Amino acid sequence: MLDAVRQRFGIRITTSEYDVGGIAIDRHSTPLPAATVAGCEQADAILFGSVGGPKWEHLPPAEQPERGALLPLRKHFKLFSNLRPARLYQGLEDFCPLRADIAARGFDILCVRELTGGIYFGQPKGREGQGMHERAFDTEVYHRFEIERIARIAFESARKRRNIVTSIDKANVLQSSILWREVVTQVAKDYPDVSLSHMYIDNATMQLIKDPSQFDVLLCSNLFGDILSDECAHDHRLDGHAAFCQPERTRLWPVRTRRWFST
Repeated sequence: MLDAVRQRFGIRITTSEYDVGGIAIDRHSTPLPAATVAGCEQADAILFGSVGGPKWEHLPPAEQPERGALLPLRKHFKLFSNLRPARLYQGLEDFCPLRADIAARGFDILCVRELTGGIYFGQPKGREGQGMHERAFDTEVYHRFEIERIARIAFESARKRRNIVTSIDKANVLQSSILWREVVTQVAKDYPDVSLSHMYIDNATMQLIKDPSQFDVLLCSNLFGDILSDECAHDHRLDGHAAFCQPERTRLWPVRTRRWFST
């Protein structure tokens, strides 16, 4: 892909490749070798390929490619915002799995997902007990500053689009979602030109099937964004292959004549 970009636009990019995920487990007995992290630290941008597969699913959860490599990298580099576009281009309606009259309206959605907080990183988490008393638990934790900074990303993004933000939560049940809604509502006051609405996650999954054209920017927590971004990708038949960006303001925006790291 980078070779195609170089040839098409005449951009000079220096690349280095390191092992991560399944191939790193096979070669180095760890999904995230220290050399890979060091290579990332020396780069201006990271191009992360798909990792994992059935071959490694038998490993303990912490050693599997996704949990042992992708999540730690996000946390290490403070990649808190995930920007995932989903757009149905004119002329491709026949390839869309949605009903023909829905696909005909098209859609252009940007899913803004918080990436380093929430239930994937909250503590405590684990399993304990035996037999019928065995239990497993995860913890959903969000700090006000985590919600505010991802909300601002969503509102700033909306200003470059159609000025509409739909914040996804479960504020009728979850304390973390109550705080999420409160903070997003407060941040919205700094963006009077952007329309804000709130929607429960269960309704959002349905609305993305019924009428995806109603959405502009979706603002989501880590878990809800994981679900909805994949649903958006499926709506235009790109699940598993949809492009996305995880920007960190000071180091990971691509620029000319800079060095790239790829896995």
